[in-house]
Amino acid sequence: MSRARPLDAALVDEVWREIVQYPPDRVESEARAFLEQQPDVAAVAALAAEPFDPPVPQAAFGLAFLYFKVLERSLGEPFPRVADERLQTAWQANVERLAESPESSGLVSHVLGVFYGGDSGAYDARVRASFLVLLETLTEAADVATER
Repeated sequence: MSRARPLDAALVDEVWREIVQYPPDRVESEARAFLEQQPDVAAVAALAAEPFDPPVPQAAFGLAFLYFKVLERSLGEPFPRVADERLQTAWQANVERLAESPESSGLVSHVLGVFYGGDSGAYDARVRASFLVLLETLTEAADVATER
């Protein structure tokens, strides 16, 4: 594996700017490839959006997709498949931890800010909390260290 590029705000911003420029057919093909590579991640994104009406499920999937595109850019190659067991364990731990203290890592906060376009009022507090659990879960399950 090549030397990983640091996961930081600049990398998130770079990947975001690139993704929003994708033509629709590329979005579709890359989303399909993401589902094939990370089916359990897609299932956790669906779990995060389960209690909400559309377009929240699509947004949760998009958030997971963005996060893994950042990881791929950092590594310079596709991120290895994340096992369902790791995701479920991380999900449960983060639901419990974030219920006590909704503090998130700097990177997770930045990803949410980029995703919301700087408007954290774009979704209600319950949706934002669900997205926070999702991102913290992905970070932990993928074993990516971030600063708190």
